Amino acid sequence: MIVIGTIIFPETSANAVAECYQTLPAMPDFMTIDGTYVHNNSGEAFRAFSIFNFDEAHIEAANRYFKARYEAFGIVEGLTSHHEEWLSVQDALALVEAGTYNLKTL
Repeated sequence: MIVIGTIIFPETSANAVAECYQTLPAMPDFMTIDGTYVHNNSGEAFRAFSIFNFDEAHIEAANRYFKARYEAFGIVEGLTSHHEEWLSVQDALALVEAGTYNLKTL
């Protein structure tokens, strides 16, 4: 499964965010990360997201890691964050085929 973690912050907090990246907790061995991607348009807040890949069997440990990771950003003024679980199309189709339409049941 994947989890997409997102942070949104004002330009004035960019240096503080950069400093936070240096102090984030170590990522668990069962997890890989696909980049951190940053987007900004003039006059808008910065947005950054990361894609975390791991086996769903590790969801509890992954959630502990995400809690610690995003709490580390809590010191940055004006920053908000969230993370969301996403399913592959194959997993979602399997749920639909089984007659289950709640994607959280996997």
